[in-house]
Amino acid sequence: MSVLNSCFQYSPSCVSLHVLALAHNPLYRLPLHVVIYILCLIIALFSRIKNQRPHYFNSFILYILLTITIEVIAWWYSLHRKNNLIFYNFYTIINFTYLIYLMRSFLQNRKVMSILTWVAIVYPVFASANMIFFQGLHTFNTYSFICGCTLTVIASIAYFYERIKHSGPQSLLHDPTFWISTGILFYNTCSLPMNGILNVIANVPLYVYKIIYSVNVVMNIILYLLFSISFVCNLIFRKSS
Repeated sequence: MSVLNSCFQYSPSCVSLHVLALAHNPLYRLPLHVVIYILCLIIALFSRIKNQRPHYFNSFILYILLTITIEVIAWWYSLHRKNNLIFYNFYTIINFTYLIYLMRSFLQNRKVMSILTWVAIVYPVFASANMIFFQGLHTFNTYSFICGCTLTVIASIAYFYERIKHSGPQSLLHDPTFWISTGILFYNTCSLPMNGILNVIANVPLYVYKIIYSVNVVMNIILYLLFSISFVCNLIFRKSS
């Protein structure tokens, strides 16, 4: 999720003076991360030809498709100087709820799975209440974002702890869930301190925004490259096993 497409330009509590400056940034005009998302989706659809697909496979493809749709709509709104934060705020709720549910499906410890089930129920209620009653529709909901990042990082750590403690015969590098979990842990750990403070850095110089935006794009690209590796693992190693 590249929320910097909008937050640097349109959020009342962020920056509202640099619309043209970032809109004419070549990296911004050509959303390279969205191209990577689309390539990841193509790889996923190609790997779908396997008969034995993981239980999460179809929902994960729909999740990537939703992400692409939101990013394209938000990018179009940004280029036309329209506030698009409402899309990101709704997406934040769906994104983290699904990622918590996804990480839960990777686990075997019933107690942890039960906890994550309740987390996946409570989080969207909290985030929806925050969007409606506190931070609003047209301001980036940093409280929901920080909470969502923290929860998914904890869920990812729980996955790695379980895999290290109860390692199976299959190599982690051959396991699609390893690459997905690595991507989720990497992105949310890095994104938490950077995107979580967007609403309080409105007065920093423009070049700082450009640097943060560029770093955010790179993080998104790495995330979806790791997702792509998971689909390749599903296609190759499950086929050979």
